[in-house]
Amino acid sequence: MMKFDEISGAQTVHVTTEKFEKVATSINETLKNNDGNPVENTQIANLAIAVGFKEERREEPESTNKPIKMESLDQDKVLRTMIERRHEDTSPEELKEIMEQYLEGGIREIVEDIDEQNYFEYHRYLDTDVGAPSDD
Repeated sequence: MMKFDEISGAQTVHVTTEKFEKVATSINETLKNNDGNPVENTQIANLAIAVGFKEERREEPESTNKPIKMESLDQDKVLRTMIERRHEDTSPEELKEIMEQYLEGGIREIVEDIDEQNYFEYHRYLDTDVGAPSDD
């Protein structure tokens, strides 16, 4: 049983609206799903959580934020498992907060990439040796 399953209350995380929209627009311009459909917000949120986790970057969302339902995120529970392992001694509510902070941190990381070079360098995160420690 995962601690994430024990969260009581609102099952939503929040992310700064303006930054999220900027990332969504950029990713959709770069990387439209091959069928021409836009990339879903949940896919973008999952990517952002993974980026925030990898960069160990946690931020608080700004006051103008958009809610994202947690049940739509991380369907295979990979991100939840990694977050629980890194933050073993935390309560379910704290884990939810941490997930939200990784989401925001990841979105900001991606926004900075976009601001610096007009696109998100996503291939940095698609390392083939996922389990191996990074060299940087």
